[in-house]
Amino acid sequence: MSALLRYLDFVAVVIGLLLMLWPSVGLAQTTFDAANANTTSRTSRLVDSSSADSHVQSTRNDLIEVIARPIPDDKLSILLTNVGEADGKLQSRLNELQPSESPREVSLLWLSRVELAVLKSELFAEGSGDGVASAAEAVKVAEAALLALPAEGIARAEVLRLLAEAHLRQGDARSAAAVLRESASVAPTGSDSNSSAESARALRVRVALSAGDMETAEQMLHSVYGSDPSVTNAGVGMDLVRLRYLLAQKDEEAIADWLEIIRERHGANAKDRADTIVAQTRLQSGMDSATPPGDGSDPRLWIADAMYYLRRGQSMQAALHFAKAAVSDDVARRSVDSAMKAAAILSRQSNSKAAIELLRRISQRHPHSTSSADALLQAATIGQAAGPTTASDADIEAMLIQIANQWPESQSAFAATRWRMAWAERQSKWLEAAKISVQFANVHWMNESTADSVRVQAIQAWAKAWIDQPSPDVVASMHQAFQEHDASEIVRRTHADLTVLIAETSESLWSELQKETSDGFFQQLASFRQNQTDVIEASPPAGVNDALAMRLEKDVVQNPIRRVDIGRCLLSLPSDGNFPTDMQRAGWLIWAGQRDAADSLIATELQRTPSEADEWCRRAATSYAVSHSKSDQRHAARWWKRLADGLPQGNPSWHAAMIGWIKSVAASGEPDKAKASAKMILLTIPPTDRMTRDAYERLSEQ
Repeated sequence: MSALLRYLDFVAVVIGLLLMLWPSVGLAQTTFDAANANTTSRTSRLVDSSSADSHVQSTRNDLIEVIARPIPDDKLSILLTNVGEADGKLQSRLNELQPSESPREVSLLWLSRVELAVLKSELFAEGSGDGVASAAEAVKVAEAALLALPAEGIARAEVLRLLAEAHLRQGDARSAAAVLRESASVAPTGSDSNSSAESARALRVRVALSAGDMETAEQMLHSVYGSDPSVTNAGVGMDLVRLRYLLAQKDEEAIADWLEIIRERHGANAKDRADTIVAQTRLQSGMDSATPPGDGSDPRLWIADAMYYLRRGQSMQAALHFAKAAVSDDVARRSVDSAMKAAAILSRQSNSKAAIELLRRISQRHPHSTSSADALLQAATIGQAAGPTTASDADIEAMLIQIANQWPESQSAFAATRWRMAWAERQSKWLEAAKISVQFANVHWMNESTADSVRVQAIQAWAKAWIDQPSPDVVASMHQAFQEHDASEIVRRTHADLTVLIAETSESLWSELQKETSDGFFQQLASFRQNQTDVIEASPPAGVNDALAMRLEKDVVQNPIRRVDIGRCLLSLPSDGNFPTDMQRAGWLIWAGQRDAADSLIATELQRTPSEADEWCRRAATSYAVSHSKSDQRHAARWWKRLADGLPQGNPSWHAAMIGWIKSVAASGEPDKAKASAKMILLTIPPTDRMTRDAYERLSEQ
């Protein structure tokens, strides 16, 4: 298959769907003098800016900005209107003045008019119809200025150079050369002579280029740059002229290399101006569309074309040229960047399928570059935003998994794994999210410098999974997930911390791993849960309070003798959002022996929220019931009875409360009363389910 057919096959996906897109570039107010050094020195070194008309100055600044970074036609028409208004202000001021009154001001006003006219001509591509017409207007203004200016002086010299620029842009190289010769005879000496000389020299090279005299142009450039232009310290104006020479030579690689040198020497603003010159020249000559990618075109020039079209508001062309650059560029970073720009345009116009396809293909074109992971991550992002008609959940998840598997150490892999976790959590798939939290690459596990470290995420994810399903199965899943990845110290330490947090102390792995916990909180928790200490002095990490409370409450049920220490420990935990709830605190106060405080809190809440009376009674009853103290059991019995009295007699909740009451009555020292009560319920209000009936029968026989 020919290169052209390969190109058409690839880009057909894009071309058929490209639509206009991209926010228009507004008129900036940042002056970019270097971008216009190819015209001549500007009046900024002559005009007192404090007295300059603000409209004229802002218009000049806008012209300089737009010459470097073109704008859409609708905004360009606004700028052209502003130029006309600014010139009108200058002309009106000139009409008010007599040359004899203020010769300096007259000179500056004329110079400003000429400069605006020449800058206006630079808005258009050199040689274009609009450019030639605008340059012709600039010639007329400059010639009128020369008639009004003194025969000598800096203003005349500046106007002559501007006139040469206008002739050149009009396509009249002979007149431009003649004006340059005249300007040399009137050029003043002073601090700016070097700058003026370089501007004049740059113009002479351009005159030669315009006349087709490549040999003379090459000789003049060689006198400036010597045998190695990359190391010569020339000004931006001359560097832009050499760019025009390379464009005339049609050496695309040399052009692209020189663009990069311009950026290194003069910064992004100069590079933008250079890109515009390249794009306009290629557009005028047809070079920007005649050659398909892969047939010798330098992708860096496709990018320059794309940026030009983008700024001009021609988003269809911009996306096409970015796609061309992406498919032809062997430099992965640039190729991916171009693909992402093209995809952004497509997705903004609801052409998300084309955007995703482009990004997926480019990511596989550079399989060893982490930049490709960025491309595939953007594809997933676009797919999710577009909805299931463009990319299903399975499609998106497949891309995320591919990112993590193919480029595991990239930041995009980190983001993809976090995305999968968040996605699972939004669907309340807590265990799935927890399993994913262990799947980060080791390089990400080693990053503990931020709150977003994978260790913190893993701890919080498993805590949430266990809260949702506090069963041995979840703990077994945790052990399996970590044992597949815990070759590194930090992973094994996290496994140990989680084991101490949620697993039963009777587990064999608990005994093995508790020696490898982190210093501080988890180490103290291990000692506390083994009854080796009475307190935990260190604060728990963020996101584990709920799991910690649930775990310690289960420990109390299994070992009621620890209830006082555990109650005090839980009460000492720092508040964290909605933790702890008043209902939690009530139970902990009971365990800690602070019964008066607990009763007061419960009474207040019963009065404030009577609709939650059942939950408050149940919390009080179960908190007292774990104790072996007869006094506590009597308290529990009262709360069980109060709960039962508020429930419909005979329903499952009522029976559960009555069973709790009977147990507490027996534990408080009244076994006979408990047996009689169980028998009475079996006779008068028997439960319908077998388990509840068996519970009553056991209580009636104790």
